[in-house]
Amino acid sequence: MTKILCIHGIGHKDLTIDSWSKDWQQAILKSSGLDEHNVEFDFLKYDDLFDKRSSITHGVQYTEALSILIKSWISAAWDELTSRGLKDNIRWYAGMPAQFAADEVLRKQLRDLLTKKLDDFKPDLVYAHSLGTLLTYDTLAREATENKSRKFVLITSGAQIAHPALLSTFGGKIIPLYVKHWLNLHNENDRVFASRSISVDADNFSETETPFKEGGINHEVLRYMAHENAVAQVWPEVVKLLDQKISGVRAFGERARLVKAAKKAGSVKKIVKQSRKALLVGINDYPDPENQLNGCMNDVFRVSEVLQEIGFQPEEIRVVFNERATSKNVRERMDWLLSDAKEGDTRFFFYSGHGAQIPDAHDNGDTDHKDECLVTYDFDWTPERAYTDKEFLQAYSQLSYGVDFITMLDCCHSGGMTRDAGMRARGLNPPDDIRHRELKWDPKIQMWIPRDLLLSKKRIFERGEKNHALYTGADGDTYRFGRAVPLWSDAKSFEKAKKAYGHSGPYMPLILEACQEKEYSYEYRHGVTSYGAFTYSVTTILRQLQRKKEKVSYAQLMQKTTKLLNDLGYDQHPVVVGAEEKVKGDVPLLNLG
Repeated sequence: MTKILCIHGIGHKDLTIDSWSKDWQQAILKSSGLDEHNVEFDFLKYDDLFDKRSSITHGVQYTEALSILIKSWISAAWDELTSRGLKDNIRWYAGMPAQFAADEVLRKQLRDLLTKKLDDFKPDLVYAHSLGTLLTYDTLAREATENKSRKFVLITSGAQIAHPALLSTFGGKIIPLYVKHWLNLHNENDRVFASRSISVDADNFSETETPFKEGGINHEVLRYMAHENAVAQVWPEVVKLLDQKISGVRAFGERARLVKAAKKAGSVKKIVKQSRKALLVGINDYPDPENQLNGCMNDVFRVSEVLQEIGFQPEEIRVVFNERATSKNVRERMDWLLSDAKEGDTRFFFYSGHGAQIPDAHDNGDTDHKDECLVTYDFDWTPERAYTDKEFLQAYSQLSYGVDFITMLDCCHSGGMTRDAGMRARGLNPPDDIRHRELKWDPKIQMWIPRDLLLSKKRIFERGEKNHALYTGADGDTYRFGRAVPLWSDAKSFEKAKKAYGHSGPYMPLILEACQEKEYSYEYRHGVTSYGAFTYSVTTILRQLQRKKEKVSYAQLMQKTTKLLNDLGYDQHPVVVGAEEKVKGDVPLLNLG
């Protein structure tokens, strides 16, 4: 007898369980081909826990969580939701996920409830949808930190785990689960906080694209279950797994710990074949003649030269120039760069061009944040035609800690202008209609002044943290390129969550930036050849160090670069951001070969 436990999503489903449970059973049986006479279903009821806690949790923390979810939904789908008359349902759909995120006691009660059900029912298959994926992941992730395994197959759909506002509840990192196999059905059009793909560096995890878009929220569980890709790829694999005997379940996370211990003991020198990839993007010829730059393509060739001198092979490097560097192409190339990165691999991303900040277009009275972005060739001051930190965050935040990912940016994000001596700054000032989103009229002084940033008041860092401006900027921006800030909660909660789920938080690349937040990144003319002043300086120093076989840390590399820039007469101070051990560690690029 195959036992299947189903865990529903948002919307007080317990009251109508007799109706919808039959639909779930029929869809699963039809899609999987399992014999209904040999299948036993059970359904987890948990709505009463939310109801009992609702009067307690609807305080400041809940309001903040609800606001974040609503704003994220509005900014992603306002026009579609409004045109389809769904705007009034936003608060209803966001309420229970926000309550889950805000109430630690509720999460403990849900874990206890599900644990008891799993122990008593002993399912062979668990199917969780929507809100059900949050409580299921929460329970199994806590068990994984205790090395407790479960002998069932897990299917998730409409999963809300990867949404930044909800993922921060788990410390910003999705860890492997100790189950037989975890299969996720993903629909990029799902509007109920589930459009983001899940990435888990584990050999017992797989994700299948099940896209559908029939209007509205595209969150219907039956469409996931019966999707043609699920029927063709997922359900046959599930049936196969159900037939297999389980002989010890060990997720990749446990393997990684064993590998780390073996390396420390000196018994393992190389576990897997390491791979290297580099993506280099340079844009000189922007459509608007006023935005033209001169040295970006030269920067790319110079960086490629240096990478090959220190060990990269030509076939490991991809470049994208000018009109080919559209937002769509940059996204596709970034997927090539990072999608297969495993422990021990090296990844390098270089961008030379303009940078900008896009104010939130759907602020509802308060400016929530500004998206920091790279200005792609087709840039038009919308997130769709830019490469924003949101997208970059999704690409890197769930990488294995063992991946060495270096990002080098020769641009500025605070706006730019042409200064004296022909020094061209690499940044765009927003047009007046975009700039208006950041301003408000002060009738007392009769002047336009900056709006207050709602999230700048959020205490991500403890008081006295000296490096907070590197991460949130002078204005407290939530989205700064490569900082993973949206996946953090306040300092105490963040540290508590990381400890509870047994990880070190979201992955962060090591970022080399051309200048500080309020400075400009300039171009430099070497004879008659233009380069980015930062790129030319870094590559010059790397070549000198490589010839001397001299090792330096990233912090020392930036100090040397700053001195060279200042000697050349440039008022810019490069920045290095990343894990402290990497910032202070040797530059690994000098050790390739």
